[in-house]
Amino acid sequence: MKSKILFWILAILVFGSLLFIGLLYLKTDIYKFILIEGIAILAILLFIILYYRLIKPYQIISDGMELLKEQDFSTRLRPISNSEANKLIEIFNRMMDQLKDERLQVREKNHFLDLLIQASPQGVIILDFDDKISEINTSGLRLLNISNIDTVKGKSISETDITIKDQLSKLEYNEDIVLRSSGITMYKCTRSSFIDRGFAHPFILIEELTHELLKIEKKSYENIIRMMAHEVNNSVGAVSSTLNVISDILNQDEQNDLIDVLPAVNASFDRCKHLGQFISNFAEVVKIPEPSLSAVSINELARSVESLTRIECQRRNIDLSLYLTSEKDTVYIDSIQFEQVLVNIVKNAYEAIDSIGHIEIITISDPLSIIIKNNGPAIPKEVKQKLFTPFFTTKSSGQGIGLMFVREVLLNHNCKFDLKSDDKWTKFEIFF
Repeated sequence: MKSKILFWILAILVFGSLLFIGLLYLKTDIYKFILIEGIAILAILLFIILYYRLIKPYQIISDGMELLKEQDFSTRLRPISNSEANKLIEIFNRMMDQLKDERLQVREKNHFLDLLIQASPQGVIILDFDDKISEINTSGLRLLNISNIDTVKGKSISETDITIKDQLSKLEYNEDIVLRSSGITMYKCTRSSFIDRGFAHPFILIEELTHELLKIEKKSYENIIRMMAHEVNNSVGAVSSTLNVISDILNQDEQNDLIDVLPAVNASFDRCKHLGQFISNFAEVVKIPEPSLSAVSINELARSVESLTRIECQRRNIDLSLYLTSEKDTVYIDSIQFEQVLVNIVKNAYEAIDSIGHIEIITISDPLSIIIKNNGPAIPKEVKQKLFTPFFTTKSSGQGIGLMFVREVLLNHNCKFDLKSDDKWTKFEIFF
């Protein structure tokens, strides 16, 4: 627009000057007047030709640049009478067509990528250039137990309440590690990036490996237990039978010189019996039947567990309290197996407290869950990571199968669970 104005100002100045000079000769020299006015008219014609050949094409291209600036790729420039300018217009229109097609392809690819990310079974955390969370897909929200993305959006991972935030925030580029939450949930996490506007845009992939790894682990310890049970039971059976015969022979003749050996024989027989029972306990964990599902009130389930454990808690001066939801929530579970699970959890709680303390059994409607919490000593982090490992125990006389049983039953019921422990409370949370 400025070039156009300047061009016509120049044209007016030139024409005006020639007209003024011509008027000076109007009365003195008519031929010079006609010559100068002819030059003025010729200048005007020349300016008009230059306008259509230079200024107007330039103005058209300038308008096209405005369209580019506004990213309007649908509008096209119209051809004019200038063939040279039309070549520029044709090139410009062709460029606009290519830009429109490329933009459409980019939008389609981005839309497809968004759909793919949202449908992916892997969790995806997309970070901005400042390592702040800009987006998390549906699977990521589910895996990390985030109910509303607005609670974490715009924050760095270390500023959130994500259970594995410490490990995630320390992930390096292209690092691939397996993490474990405070329960038994295991994740494979990878940090990578994609190029956005010429810069590396970071993201984190999260894949849950719990069921695959637990299936392999369970198959391994099942084979070990079966082999141990077979070998031990065969040996214990033979030894027990022999000891029983020796005991009968010694009991028949009290004057026998070997009568002093009888207590040792009986003690050995009891030890064999104890060993057989020890192996049987392991075998029972392997033989947990599939749950027989029926509708059960979670409040009634909590009351039943409270009645079964109340006496032992009273003996230890432990206050056992129920906090039940007002809703009449029911779940489809095996009530016998689940009751044993909750009793085991309460038993671990009062054994951890030993004496004088508090245990609470809480039912919640949203999300549908049961929480058992106690104010006993906090569980050390290194112990908490191993608690659901088969045969791991912190008790001197324990076998490590209590929480193993709990784990198997909860997994068979497709329940998610978590164990949290701090200086105030240790919580076992079960989500239906």
